[in-house]
Amino acid sequence: MAWLAAVALILTGAAGAANVSITSTPYLAGGLFTNPLLPQEGGDVTITVRASCAGKVPATVAAAVSIVNPAGQVVAQAALDLRTAENTAEAAWTWSTDANGLYTVRVELDPDNAIAEENEDDNAAALTLPVTVEGRAMHFVWYREAPVTRWATCVTSTGKGAHERLAERGVLPLNWEYGGSSWSYYDKKKAKTHPEEVLAEFEELFYEKFRSDADVYGFGIDECGGYTDTWSYQASIASMKGLIRAREEKPGRVYAVWHGGGLRPGLAPYYRRAVDLLLLETYIWRALPDALGAEDVYQAIVDRVEPFVRAGDMFQPAYGNHCYTLIALDTSERPDRIDLGEQEQVVRFIRRRFPEMRGIAWYTGGYGGYGLERTEETDRRHEAVLRSADRLCFEYFVKPCVTLMRQSLWLDPSEDGSNVLTVAVSNIGGIDSGEVVVEFLVNGVSVGVQKAPAVPAGRSRSENRVFLKQPIDVQPGPHTFKAHILSADGATVLDSAVTLERFVP
Repeated sequence: MAWLAAVALILTGAAGAANVSITSTPYLAGGLFTNPLLPQEGGDVTITVRASCAGKVPATVAAAVSIVNPAGQVVAQAALDLRTAENTAEAAWTWSTDANGLYTVRVELDPDNAIAEENEDDNAAALTLPVTVEGRAMHFVWYREAPVTRWATCVTSTGKGAHERLAERGVLPLNWEYGGSSWSYYDKKKAKTHPEEVLAEFEELFYEKFRSDADVYGFGIDECGGYTDTWSYQASIASMKGLIRAREEKPGRVYAVWHGGGLRPGLAPYYRRAVDLLLLETYIWRALPDALGAEDVYQAIVDRVEPFVRAGDMFQPAYGNHCYTLIALDTSERPDRIDLGEQEQVVRFIRRRFPEMRGIAWYTGGYGGYGLERTEETDRRHEAVLRSADRLCFEYFVKPCVTLMRQSLWLDPSEDGSNVLTVAVSNIGGIDSGEVVVEFLVNGVSVGVQKAPAVPAGRSRSENRVFLKQPIDVQPGPHTFKAHILSADGATVLDSAVTLERFVP
């Protein structure tokens, strides 16, 4: 029977064996995370290391944290003592830098191997930490939390128990609420005979809802909008009037509104005063083709925005308003219809047409409805669409995003009669680019190459472009001038070429 005792001893030892582990994925639940999600240069960022523990683990667990810059150099490091509590060991470290860029955070648990562990291969994790330029806040809003999400700054419909977990990762968790256009608990008979009284009751109702003493970060408000002079439209205005009053009493809260359909001129001013995040629903893969027969989804996107957002100074807070306006795209109602290449093409179009838009929103609800039968294949497709949406936030907003905008190439005549081609290279991303190389052509023939060591990502066109100049010698007459980007180190390139037709006298 001695062998039984030996087996029992081995099993007992295995059950009590220690192990510490860390992961950075998925980001919204992983043990390595930062707050804020997107720190700006000169600002502090808190890096939290929360290890998972099993078995008999010491009261403190050592960890080594390092920050690596884009050139691969270690620019900061710290030794942490993680305090053990229940099944975790945790510590935090605060870091800041005046240099924007794409950094890497690395952590290694028990670097000196002081703990005899079951598994030594799960002690390290890493994540990309963008430090963006000052004054270029970005907003990536998701209707509902997606497990694959890395680039999310706000979730407008937050599940139970998720508030603290999201908030500590720099993600704003909002409580879900309905706006005026979809509120159904009212006296419908009275609304027909005394509509103004009912609308006044709506205003009071939503005023009380949005100013409640509940411990919330803010509200995600759905189903606002409606055609001009309809009941939904009037009810939406009433709910926004209540919201304007509520935010005066609760200025620290954030209010995100999902607006359906085209933006009407009578409602836009209320949004401008009431809303922090205005999310324009453009459900181009399900609702627009099915309900409206839309063929040109790109024009449909433009029609959702213009003219009222730009004319009303609603893209970003301006002249005292709070409002950031974002296009909202669907990911989940019919993921089987979403081609990933077209999804990226739509985001590229939005960046090209509305470069001042400081982020994007994603509607992640409705999966399994709207005529779609869920299968293992649609599950895989849905996850691929979500991952792609998350990646596009990073590629086209966070990273350097270099582009030649329309009309960015012109001819500069000199006093001596010579000519110079000038091109403005813009960076509409959140981080300064590396070297950008541009070739100039006249009538299809290369006439020179110019280089910019970097293109800054500033607050606006006053700060986020450089001018490259190429002297040229041309005869009088019509000419076709062209500039195109040959390379852009570490950047996403949006539009790589621009052409100018010009008659030279």
